[in-house]
Amino acid sequence: MKSVTIKDEKVIVEGKEVFLFGGELHYFRIPKQDWRTRIQQVKEAGANMISTYVPWIFHEYEEGVTDLKGNSRPERDLQTFLQLVKEEGMYCLVRPGPYVMAEIIDHGVPTWFIENYPEAVAKTNAGDIHPTRVVSYSHPTFLQKTELWYKEACAVIKPFLVTNGGPVILFQLDNEVGMFHWVTNQPDYNESTLQEFQEHLKTNYTEQSFQDTFRIPFGDIQSFAENMTKKPEAIFAHALRNEYGLFLRQHYKRFIEHLKQSAEKKGIDVPFVVNIHGFHGIDLLKRGTMYPIGISQLLETAKIENTLMAGDYYIGNIEYDSYVDIVLANAFTKAIQWKEQPLFSAEFQGGSIHDKPKLQPTTFDLTTRLCIADGMNGVNYYMFGAGENYENIGLFGRRHDWQAPLTKTGKKNPHYPVIQHIGKMLQTFEKSLLQTKPVVDTHLGFYPDYYMTEFHDEHTKAMVDQIQHDRETYMANGIAKALRLNNIIYDAINVQDEAEIDPSKVTSLWMFTTEWMDENIQQKLVTYLENGGKLILFPTIPTKTLKNVPCTILKDYIGVSVKGRENRVFGQIGQKDNVLIDRAEIYEKTDGAFAHIEDKPHQVIAFEKQLGKGQLYMFGAGMDHGFHYQNEIIVELAKRAGIESRFSLDEELDITVRSHPQKGDFFFLQNFDEYKKTTKITYEGTTLFGGKEISIPMRSGLMLPVNIPLSEDLFITYGTGEIFETELHQEEISLTVKVVQKEEVFIFRSSTWKPVDSNEITIEEVEEHTYKVLIQTTEDIASIRFQPAFANAIQR
Repeated sequence: MKSVTIKDEKVIVEGKEVFLFGGELHYFRIPKQDWRTRIQQVKEAGANMISTYVPWIFHEYEEGVTDLKGNSRPERDLQTFLQLVKEEGMYCLVRPGPYVMAEIIDHGVPTWFIENYPEAVAKTNAGDIHPTRVVSYSHPTFLQKTELWYKEACAVIKPFLVTNGGPVILFQLDNEVGMFHWVTNQPDYNESTLQEFQEHLKTNYTEQSFQDTFRIPFGDIQSFAENMTKKPEAIFAHALRNEYGLFLRQHYKRFIEHLKQSAEKKGIDVPFVVNIHGFHGIDLLKRGTMYPIGISQLLETAKIENTLMAGDYYIGNIEYDSYVDIVLANAFTKAIQWKEQPLFSAEFQGGSIHDKPKLQPTTFDLTTRLCIADGMNGVNYYMFGAGENYENIGLFGRRHDWQAPLTKTGKKNPHYPVIQHIGKMLQTFEKSLLQTKPVVDTHLGFYPDYYMTEFHDEHTKAMVDQIQHDRETYMANGIAKALRLNNIIYDAINVQDEAEIDPSKVTSLWMFTTEWMDENIQQKLVTYLENGGKLILFPTIPTKTLKNVPCTILKDYIGVSVKGRENRVFGQIGQKDNVLIDRAEIYEKTDGAFAHIEDKPHQVIAFEKQLGKGQLYMFGAGMDHGFHYQNEIIVELAKRAGIESRFSLDEELDITVRSHPQKGDFFFLQNFDEYKKTTKITYEGTTLFGGKEISIPMRSGLMLPVNIPLSEDLFITYGTGEIFETELHQEEISLTVKVVQKEEVFIFRSSTWKPVDSNEITIEEVEEHTYKVLIQTTEDIASIRFQPAFANAIQR
């Protein structure tokens, strides 16, 4: 039976391991007569998947009147679109909502539903309709109407599932669940939701624990859930903010589970996808520092079986100061997702709804390379083809250009060939690349509850603001950024997982902390140290829970007295003097101290201490990474814990490796600066690429395979340029190379094939069956041809 399975961080379709490389193409925005051409153009870019929303508002344009076969308008013919995807040999991700966002009015839920059933719309704490008009996810009326919509949509989709011989391999459930609540600081206070919250409280609290936590008599629990929740009193505001966030995670999970079960009952038997939101705009720039808020909201949803978590990645014009946001997004998503699933972005920046800022082709090159380097095995560009909003469904009007690779008329924009080049490289190396995984040097601790900050009130605002400031300044823009800039590569672990942290697998752990941390997490870190872990704690020793009550488990275990904190001071850290520190925590400690306030050696701000079988490195210096000299500080701090980059470079570049012990390596080099960089590369003490200097042009990258098969009995030992196309004929193999260096060097091994000389290519047999190929050309593209070795012998 044909099937789709998820295993070992790969999608396997009909037994074949697949790197998903897709483009979002909205049939409902493109004239029907152009559908096949657009699908072919996406395919021409090296893609193997078409993704599309199926907007409820467009297909059920009147309540009870649904058209998915084009009877009322050709562009409603989902059935024919899926048939064309099948005929063109592409996979398909379908996304039938009920929410699709997609720059559509009311985000894809029919306007008639919101207007006819206002009781099912989310409410503010003042009892008004939610400012975004988002529905109440668990309201019976909404679920009933969604059930009818799924019945119609799934009836068309089911015959096109891969299990039925069709192209559909993935089915997305809703879209960006919880996003509206976060961006408005207004969770849902619909009566049905508050009733659900009351049941949550009764399930999770005893009479005594409820009274101890909220300081409200248990007999008032109904009034508490239905009324006091809307306008908290100071006495229980912190506990309520925390508990309502935990409740909403379960609330979102139940909604997604309901949709999944509904789809399964209607015959959908392929894996499901849930989309995570969170990248945000800052003037003309975009950042990903709030993306983990979306991860936090969907933390429980990530536990649903056979469901892939997928991210929305919109970084704008990626640059030196923002690229680590994507690194963290990758690490934190992997930390919470189902362990067998690949890292996957169902909405990978393919453009932008606005034309400001103008997105540069280099951005699409760098973001894609960066994510593949970090282990991403699935990319879907949103959007890939521009279009038009028919019948006034567009949130921004009729036009939907999106700075997409393909314009409304099918013209190729400048970033189309950039994406195409990567697509062709993936086709060339798909099988080998999927065998490899990123090599990491250390781990970050991801604490989702530190991102459960999607809403606050007057009583909790100061706490939420403090957590948000500290995690952005000292973690995202501080330690995490500094580690990656120095090519100390990390993954992340979810410290809220039930399992203990195993020091044999997580030998070192960088844990960002605030003054708030729950008892179980403090105890987990204690146990990690007891068992032999190396814990780098920064920049605060927690002393309260997230419900804002005292908890000093970790502080008591460390056995240190905190004398206080000082803002904006200069410190001496190791041998580095005059270090500007945004906020310093000062300890009454001298043994093991390695940092103090400048000229005040008794005001210690960092120390190390053996605890149990492990070692603590307490770094109480809160800094963002604003000065180049801070690199040395973080490198030295890492060395204390036995952590060093595996790479040695002459220039500042982002470099990572995806590796398999027996099946080769892929080295990824990214240059985020506006000038060319040239360097020799040493990895684990060995000089790579024959000691040749590698040049990386401004704002670009390289993916260089080492000891990777190109075909049967033809291996590339290494090369300095990018092979992006391999053509195999009976009597010849042809490799197409993107030329970057003045002189490209390749080493090939084969007992069957031998490279052929040409005007641009010089060949030397450096040992038996091993050939050095030198390319010198003024062209951007070169071709290396191989013929059977015996044929060369006959010709001679």
